[in-house]
Formats: sequence, C-alpha cells, structure tokens
Amino acid sequence: MQSSDPGHLFQTTSQLAQSANRQRKFKASEKVGEPINVSSKVLDLVVRGQEGWTGESGFLARRLDLRTGKTIRLYKSHQGPVTSIALHEIRNEDGTKWLALFTGSWDKTIKIWNADSGELLHTLESHVDFIKSLLTLPTTPLTLLSTSSDRTIKLWDLSSLSSSTSEKPRCEQTIKEHTRPVECSTLRLEVDTNGRPTGGITVYTGDSLGSIKAWGWDGDQRKLVFREELAAHETSVGGLAVVDEGIWSVSSDKTAIFHPFSPTSSSTSKPKIIHPSYVRSVLPIPEEFPLSQSLLLTGSEDEDIRIFDIDSIYESGPSSAAKAKGVIQGHCGDVTVLRAWFREENDGDGDGNRGWYVVSGGLDCTLRRWSVQDLLNPPVLDYEPEEEKEEVGLTEEEERELAELMSDED
Repeated sequence: MQSSDPGHLFQTTSQLAQSANRQRKFKASEKVGEPINVSSKVLDLVVRGQEGWTGESGFLARRLDLRTGKTIRLYKSHQGPVTSIALHEIRNEDGTKWLALFTGSWDKTIKIWNADSGELLHTLESHVDFIKSLLTLPTTPLTLLSTSSDRTIKLWDLSSLSSSTSEKPRCEQTIKEHTRPVECSTLRLEVDTNGRPTGGITVYTGDSLGSIKAWGWDGDQRKLVFREELAAHETSVGGLAVVDEGIWSVSSDKTAIFHPFSPTSSSTSKPKIIHPSYVRSVLPIPEEFPLSQSLLLTGSEDEDIRIFDIDSIYESGPSSAAKAKGVIQGHCGDVTVLRAWFREENDGDGDGNRGWYVVSGGLDCTLRRWSVQDLLNPPVLDYEPEEEKEEVGLTEEEERELAELMSDED
C-alpha cells in the first residue's frame, strides 16, 4: 500500500491496513445497535427505569434517557476518570424521598450527589489509590461498599443521608484481606429452600491476581466477615454476576467461569468458557427475557459481544460445556459493561420498541441497544476487512546496491 500522506511515512503496510480496516468498521457500525454517542469512554453503567447513568473517562458521570439518547444531566467535579456508579433512593426522617448518586474515580475519592438537583453533597476521602467499584448494601441503615487499587474494601455508614444533619458518611470498616487491587464486587441476597429472602447478604469481590473472596454480612457487628475464597482465575477478574444457581466471573485470562452454589459432584473443576481475548464484562440474561434457553453474554477486549447457551451447565454441572450461539459486532473498542433494560414506549407514542433489551457500553464512547431479536439473529457488519499483505524484502541485487551506497569507501 502506498500513500502520499506524510503521517504514513513511518507506518508499516500492516499498520496502514489495520488503520484502514478500523475506518471501515467505524463506518459500518454507525447505526448498528441503535448507538448513543457520548463524549468519552464508558467505564460503568447503571440502568434505572428508562434512564442510564454512565461513569466515563472524561472525569464525569452522565444521566441520559435510554430511549432518546439525550443527556439529562452531567455530574462534574472529579479530577480523574469515573470508574464506578451506584444509585439508591434515600428516605428522609420526615418520609420524603430523594435519589442519591455515588461516583468513584481515579482521583481516589467517592462523591455523593443529589441526582435530581445535581448538587454535590459530600466527598469521601479514605482510599489512597483508584476507586474500582461501588456497591450499596441493603442493610439498616444503608451501607456503601467501595473497592480500590489500594487493595482494600471499605464500608461506609450512610445513615446521615436520611437525617437533617449535614454530617459526612463515615468509614465503618476497612478490609485488607486482598493482596492485589480489588477490581470488582457484587452481592447475593440469600434465600431459603422455598426461595424466600432470609435477610442474609453475601458479598463477592475479585482482584487483579484472579482471586475471588466471599464475605458474609454480620448485622449485629455491622461488618463483613470472611467466608471463603473461590478457586478462580490466573489473572485479573474483570466482572462478577450472580444468578440463582451460582456466580459467573470473567477475567483477563480469557475465560468465563461458573461457580455453582450447590456443586452437583465432588469434582473441583468448574465450567469454563474460553475466549480469544481478554473478557471485560458479563451478563446472564434475566429469566424475564422472552427466550426459550438460558443465555450468557460476555464483552471482550476484541470489541465483540459473545452469546452462549448455558442451560446444560446449570443442569449437568462441571462436565458440560456452554454452546456458542453467536457474536454481536458493533463496538469499535473494548466492551466494558453489559446491562439488561426493559424499554417502555416514548410517552405512549406506540413506537413498537417496547420490550427487553441489552445495553452495552464500550471504550468507543458509545452505548448500544440490542433487542431480543438481535440476540437471536446478531446483525452482520457490512464491511470487508482488507487483508494484510506480506511485505516484500529487498532482492539480493538491491541489497548489494544499498550496501555500496552506504559504504564509506570511494
């Protein structure tokens, strides 16, 4: 490939081909997945009703309408990328309610906002490195959990948010059991054999060494107590997701692993799904989706969303394997987050889009909305990648001529 562009002078043929393919893919994906373009890379996403809340690399959080794609409000105060988002409705002492937004950032702080007014209420400063995840625990009073690259987990008492005082939430517990940055967290609300809630809470945290730890909530002491460590990954855990049968984890070791709550055999092996690249995000499709099988979605560093039928894993255990059902292409960057969303019509206008969707976020600065039909029949990008041509070296005669030109001899 030849080019007169001065910027191409120090690029190889392979690099030029990759750049051209990237431009073709950008063009082909412009309308795939009903993209919502935002101003920076999407690092986290919370879906609540018809709204999405993003944490972005541009030092901000965003509230937007998932139906129209329009931004409702920006939350700006952080001095680094916003890596994590959490929401919770607060009930005041007088019975009134308001929505609290929690944001965590590379600037090592957690900020608490009035989500509706946009007012910054508090800045929590206790971690000494990047905030990696936030999680609200449905305790009484409410508790916020944060994890960080400083290898700690912290619990914050949020009772002051419902009082008339302006007291800042305080850190109640600092856990130092992890030996590497704590990348992600999730929780399980425990139930009895009849499926009724027991009030128990189990928290799972994953770190950059590949370790996953389980913690039980001690309501009397208002703290987390270590329960067990799950045999997991060879390197960083990128995401965790709980289902009735167990917990899914994904990792930069290019795998997704299922950890059953009730092992079906004495075997220590666990169902594992191998990927061609780092796995960044995971979503077990909720039962409410109108599908005849259990599906698992994973988002990867190679920009693809993969779909797996996992019925056999839930039914047969470690000896079974997931069935690959398809690949959704559209993102032009790592797929960092996957969320389920029930889409309502726009103000009753009958647009015909009502139903269950998956919303994906990526490092290409987009959110994309995938319907059930997209899961069953993934859209195909209309572009043909250019084959990388093997670079031809100098012939023997050309090498001799070049050597003579570069010789110091007359």
